[in-house]
Amino acid sequence: MLRLTRMSAHIACGAAADVPASARRHGVAAALIAVSIALAGSILASPAPAQELKIAVADLLDNHKRLKAAEADVTAARERSRAALKDWFPDFELTANYGYERQKKGQGEKDSYMPPREIDLKLTQLLWDFGKANAAIEQARLAFEQAQAVRAQTRQSLMLEGVTAYLNLLRASRLVEFARASEANIKRQAELEDARVQRGSGFSTDVLQAKTQLAGAQSKRAQTEGGLNIARNRFRAVFSYEPVNLKELAQPRAPLDQLPTTIEGAVETAVKDNPQLKAAKIASDIAREAITIVRAEEFLPKLNAVGESKHKEDVGGTIGGKTEQIVKVELTYKFDMGFTAVNSLRAAKQTHLGTESRYADTRDVIEEQARNSWEQLLTAKANFEYVSNQANIAAEFLELARKERALGNRSLIDVLAGETSLINAQIDAVSAETDVSVAVFTLLSVMGGLSVDILK
Repeated sequence: MLRLTRMSAHIACGAAADVPASARRHGVAAALIAVSIALAGSILASPAPAQELKIAVADLLDNHKRLKAAEADVTAARERSRAALKDWFPDFELTANYGYERQKKGQGEKDSYMPPREIDLKLTQLLWDFGKANAAIEQARLAFEQAQAVRAQTRQSLMLEGVTAYLNLLRASRLVEFARASEANIKRQAELEDARVQRGSGFSTDVLQAKTQLAGAQSKRAQTEGGLNIARNRFRAVFSYEPVNLKELAQPRAPLDQLPTTIEGAVETAVKDNPQLKAAKIASDIAREAITIVRAEEFLPKLNAVGESKHKEDVGGTIGGKTEQIVKVELTYKFDMGFTAVNSLRAAKQTHLGTESRYADTRDVIEEQARNSWEQLLTAKANFEYVSNQANIAAEFLELARKERALGNRSLIDVLAGETSLINAQIDAVSAETDVSVAVFTLLSVMGGLSVDILK
């Protein structure tokens, strides 16, 4: 498969594109590139730089602070889910005291002075609390799943940011190459025309026209260099370093084979696998469990089995020891005389309704993102086909215009106009090629399907 970069750079340097006649009959080189992308579904790149992108994204996921924070949240949620089991484990309570006790007796009796000692042991086992403990355990488990979903969404976002930053830096560097080559060509053409004027065989107006085109090319070059600096800054912000040699960057393969064949399939996968949507659904489930917790805590009793053992020495003014032991079933009921429990229950129900509405809204947003990403991909592929063909036609025109100019059959204005058309078409083609890849990775991110393994 032909590389657009190599072909365009060859043309921009002033050499004629070596396009076979058969290729011209079928839409020429640029069209072949577009068709192979649109139909075969892949953009080829040299293996080493693509592998570097894969390694860079893997390192990004290992070291980025945002993902480390998400990992810490998952670990914390896991520990809280384990801690929630404590309600079904017995509680053991130990109380020991040692002090000084003085009792004043009645008239005729001697006051007592002694140091009382007491050790109390108490074991409490929950028997039933009408679902509060189970709801708390389920709530903690759901919070753990939600933290995992947030972590997955963070990974998707970081991978998309990394790939997009790489692609945009690649695009910016290629645009600078085209702009600089075009500027050099126009400058060389202006110098040649100026030399013709000096020899008396050229026109001063052509020289001025060449200088006008040169000023435009210089402006385009300045714009692309500014865009390259911005792309560098973004790459550095995402990856925390800057690539040393931009020439080593290459277009990674766009994994179109990972996409479904229809837009409805893309929407279905996004609704099923998007981690942001999963987190929103779990938030609704957590709020539902909170209703059970409030109802059991505020309106229903709690049943416990209690075992106690007390050993006393010199307590209550009585010399000697005494041991008490008791086993009982204890019912505890707490009633709110202000009836604020009703407000707590209503608040929990409204919170659940709010999370359900947010989940439904998130589902609509994700579906819209999936549909828009699909349409953007189709548009980008079609646009790449058209602008690639336009770039090839512009290159062929410029080649013929230069030959005719050398024979005196074409004006300098035509050559310069062809040069401007070519650079604009090249820039559009490079941008469109990058747009295809960005659209693919964006759609995969919406579907929750981005992974390091697909960066080949």
